[in-house]
Amino acid sequence: MDQQVIANFKKLYTKALFRKCFDVTCDTQLTLREFWKDHFNILNCVNIIDQAWGNVTYRTLNSAWRKLWPECVPERNFEGFQYEAGPSTAAVIPAGTCTTEENAVMEDILSMGRSMGIEVNREDIDE
Repeated sequence: MDQQVIANFKKLYTKALFRKCFDVTCDTQLTLREFWKDHFNILNCVNIIDQAWGNVTYRTLNSAWRKLWPECVPERNFEGFQYEAGPSTAAVIPAGTCTTEENAVMEDILSMGRSMGIEVNREDIDE
């Protein structure tokens, strides 16, 4: 049920972590090693986890819940319509489908990694 949710969360976490590393190393004279050793702590990690979980979409969650409890997720696809609130109006993505949003996240991670001099590829992100 939750493989897609976990994979999405891990990509969003990696993106947020790379963004934090990129911002710190660009805005200060710290190297990446110095940042990891002296300035990255549990609080930073928890904040990044919170940010990544907040970016997991209703669409991803609905897709996972549809497999477990289909009655709780509506059958209709309301994508493209404005809605007031709630996950009940989000569209469902078939399992194993890579969305435009996921591709954008992957490209962000890859470009941030390259700009920091880290060798990273799509397979690394999917792990």
